[in-house]
Amino acid sequence: MACKGSGVQIPSAPLTIMKKFLNETKELLLSQGLIAVLAIIQVRVVATNLGPEAYGNIGVYLGLVGLSFRILSSRNSDLVLINFKSTHKNFLNSAIYFEILLGIVSLIFVYGIFFVYYNFIFNYLILYFVTRVFLNILEVFKGVFTHNGDMKTYSLVESSSNITRFILVVTFVSLNPDISSFFYALTFHQLFVSVLVLLLLFKKDTNKAEKITFKEYIKMSKSNFYKIRTDQSVGLIPTHLDVVVIGYFADYYSAGIYRIAKKLVDPINSLIVAFSPWMLNKINNQGDYNFRNLFINILLPSSVIIVSFYYLFGSNLIEIIAGDEFADAFLPMMILLFGFMSYYLTFWTRHFLFMNDLIHKHTIGRVINLIIFLSTAPFFISNFGFNGIAISISLSTAFQKLYEFSVYLKYKNNKNNY
Repeated sequence: MACKGSGVQIPSAPLTIMKKFLNETKELLLSQGLIAVLAIIQVRVVATNLGPEAYGNIGVYLGLVGLSFRILSSRNSDLVLINFKSTHKNFLNSAIYFEILLGIVSLIFVYGIFFVYYNFIFNYLILYFVTRVFLNILEVFKGVFTHNGDMKTYSLVESSSNITRFILVVTFVSLNPDISSFFYALTFHQLFVSVLVLLLLFKKDTNKAEKITFKEYIKMSKSNFYKIRTDQSVGLIPTHLDVVVIGYFADYYSAGIYRIAKKLVDPINSLIVAFSPWMLNKINNQGDYNFRNLFINILLPSSVIIVSFYYLFGSNLIEIIAGDEFADAFLPMMILLFGFMSYYLTFWTRHFLFMNDLIHKHTIGRVINLIIFLSTAPFFISNFGFNGIAISISLSTAFQKLYEFSVYLKYKNNKNNY
């Protein structure tokens, strides 16, 4: 907006905020943008080569593995971030040992699940399970580099990881269109990422302070670990078991259609992932960050563009990416979009609650999410198939985020009254 009579052009506040935001997050946005594009191309290669049923089968496997490992390791980067506030000593080695130990426990857990669910385990899955143990080190990397504010290295690792996975999956599946090829590719990818982040962690470790023993690290982490694990465990069930649930109540074909719908809206989650380390760093360094400006000037305008794109070009996107046999994915994709956008607009509430020692409130929100999911999923799937699971996921997500937002408002009002 121009200032009359002054002859000076003063940039409007929204444009200034937008420019600053893009400048601070450009590496993360470019990284996640690349990841989203590669993921979409990868979906096309895997889906068209294997078909809906095999694609759904992969989704069931990944759902069970994801739950088994992430139930103990998801968001442990937050634990590392908190521990930097608790001590100035060097706990890098102990944090790595801790994550590997959790990975071994998860390995035993996933073996048990597969023997109960399938009564056997393919050799390619065994290799995938074992290498997944070492991928837990990635959580230490995320926590350390978020604390340091080194978003450039963080983004480079994210990009390198996804480029490698893309090349491996596309190559393996194209040469041999089989489920085993997909998991062999993921096995090599996990080994690559584990070695890469391990080397970077030791290379960038400049803390010359006294090292914390493994026993001391566990003692220091115990309280916050339980809080984070409770919060994550509740939330992981609908996130990782949605494809498993529809595969159980319906069939692998329905699971494949639903998985394509979810994959095509997953780029929204990539945006959230891109913003999250930046958001955590801002809240950590600025106690009274202005979320209103973020919502009005960044999140709301971008959400209008995103929804319009999916509504206008969603059918074409499905045809181009997955082919005509996945055409039924349009409606569940649009239903899922509602839930994804409710999360996108309020993704920052989770980080606010976490950094203000209110993580238990986020856990309550996830309990609400879980209850709605478990109580509605069987009914909606039985009556509407893959559209039903999309309805259940979107409703549970929307109610969770509505609750978290109400907690944020209540906290701010109480703080202002003092």
